Amino acid sequence: MEPAVLEATASTTTTTTSATKVEPKDAGEKLQKVFKTDFDAKYNIVDIPTPRNAFMSGQYKRSYAYYTIRSRLPVILTNVIDRMTKDKNELVTQFGESAREELKIIIGFISRLKYELQTDKPFQQFTGDEPDRELWNNFLAHLSEDEGTFYRGCWLHAECYMYRKLYSFVENSIFLRQFDYFGKAKEQALVSSIDDIISLVKYTRRTEKNVEMFDELLKFSLWANRNDDPETASLFNRKVLEDAGSTNDYILVNHSKQLWDCLEKKPTQKKHLQQVDYILDNVGYELFTDFILAEFMIEKGLTQKVRFHVKAHPWFVSDVTEHDFKWTLEYLSQHSDYIVSLIGKKFSQFLDDGKFELAAASPFWTGPYAYHRMRDVSPDLYNSLQQSKLIIFKGDLNYRKLMNDVCWEPTQEVTTSLSGFLPTNLCALRSIKAEVIAGLPEGVYETLCKQDPQWMITGNYSVIQFVDGTREFGY
Repeated sequence: MEPAVLEATASTTTTTTSATKVEPKDAGEKLQKVFKTDFDAKYNIVDIPTPRNAFMSGQYKRSYAYYTIRSRLPVILTNVIDRMTKDKNELVTQFGESAREELKIIIGFISRLKYELQTDKPFQQFTGDEPDRELWNNFLAHLSEDEGTFYRGCWLHAECYMYRKLYSFVENSIFLRQFDYFGKAKEQALVSSIDDIISLVKYTRRTEKNVEMFDELLKFSLWANRNDDPETASLFNRKVLEDAGSTNDYILVNHSKQLWDCLEKKPTQKKHLQQVDYILDNVGYELFTDFILAEFMIEKGLTQKVRFHVKAHPWFVSDVTEHDFKWTLEYLSQHSDYIVSLIGKKFSQFLDDGKFELAAASPFWTGPYAYHRMRDVSPDLYNSLQQSKLIIFKGDLNYRKLMNDVCWEPTQEVTTSLSGFLPTNLCALRSIKAEVIAGLPEGVYETLCKQDPQWMITGNYSVIQFVDGTREFGY
């Protein structure tokens, strides 16, 4: 029996799963394999799930990678075009009359990117003034012909390339350089969640220093990643706040006790500072739950400061940028509600006092590389993370980058899937939205597949996974 906390998103789940549902193995399916569609034949799409130990790829028709590239990403680009067209006069007022012609040019670039995506064209080099141009062009230059297109390449590379290319259009403009395609939606995500924020603030003002409270706050932050649908988000948030324990059956791995022990343990080496690094995911209510978790860790003496990492530019629609981070604190501080204003000013003071720190936005976070390449590609970032007591990675994309976007055996050791990436202790707070997972107990994957073959893309399940970086794993 499903807990009440998940009922709020039943309609969303139904819509998502129906779009990618694998039909029963009947005669119709066998015929479909024989008579491939023109699209499948043209782009070498094979009607199978992603094979084990293979990169996630749009080449596999029964994967969420295929559905994303075929259906979701073109819709995102279309929505961007529609929004820019609708807001044209507003943007001209904001950025000046000279921006009008640039809008037409950028819309044309986005249309071309959409065409290249839909027709599996090769990734193109970056030729503008992008600060990470060398990073990207070096990566693209080393891809083989079969690895360098939207469908045949790794899904992670295709998605990251699309969002990076999309931002490059405004980044290389003259008048629209500061424009964020997703800015309005991100701000609205926070504005619309104020009631949930007030409830969370009231609930967390008098907390005890114990693992039970820590576990609850981890769950608030974990399940806030489910705020994709604004129509169901508030009800879902309230259900979790009222009874976080009702989600226990949907957290497939919960290492909150190991995380607690890690944070309570005093560092044995001087180089290990009392610091937690927090790799953020989404804006809005989710970011606020991250602040609440960070506040608890600081005030209960589990760490001296929390250093937040944001994206260098707009990324995957709702990811936090430096502007989003600062705008959130400013909005909260100036809010008319006394409780909201008070907590906003408190967190702003944390930032001034060094208890919160906003790390310089590294281009590595918006690059195409899996995290096991960080030591080579961005050694300064890797070295800085080595000084941390714990790194918390939020969300599905961070998890996929940790796992190298490979379809591992679900019971594979997480340390193996990390491919040597272990700068210090790691934590993954992840609502599962893609067929990439490691570290599950025996039999869990098979049981869930019998209940719902599409369980890995619904977001109904999650993991709180910890990896002890003080141990020697032989890498």
